[in-house]
Amino acid sequence: MAGISKVILVGNLGRDPETRYTPNGTMNVQFSLAVTRRFRDGGGQQQERTNWFRVTAWGKLAEIADGLVQNGYLTKGKQVYVEGRLDPREYQDNEGKTRTSLDVNANELQLLGSRGDADGGFGGGGGGGSRAQGGQRGGEPLDDPSSFDDVPF
Repeated sequence: MAGISKVILVGNLGRDPETRYTPNGTMNVQFSLAVTRRFRDGGGQQQERTNWFRVTAWGKLAEIADGLVQNGYLTKGKQVYVEGRLDPREYQDNEGKTRTSLDVNANELQLLGSRGDADGGFGGGGGGGSRAQGGQRGGEPLDDPSSFDDVPF
């Protein structure tokens, strides 16, 4: 039986998403996600650690994410929920050191926050938000991207 690598993240976009296309024309939307953990160390001092992930949405989910970008809902600083497959990737940095990039192929994306948030989050309070699903290279979304044109805020 093959293993499953699934990750659920809640974090803030580190930059505005970029829409790209593969050579065969498949749309993808990429963005960086900062996930920050706050805790107290052994000495009682407040600590903070941030991990960065490179998130890519494909197919239908990419189309939905691109619509959210175009309408200003998915931008740098926004808080999002991402579910997908974790694909750590090793690479050589400029100094020749081996580094690991934490890449996530998203199959679900949800905007968090409320309309009243200072950072302009999307969705209602009480865990509301806009949620979309799709496969790595397609899949059936929960929301039609054209439906975001009617959002009253």
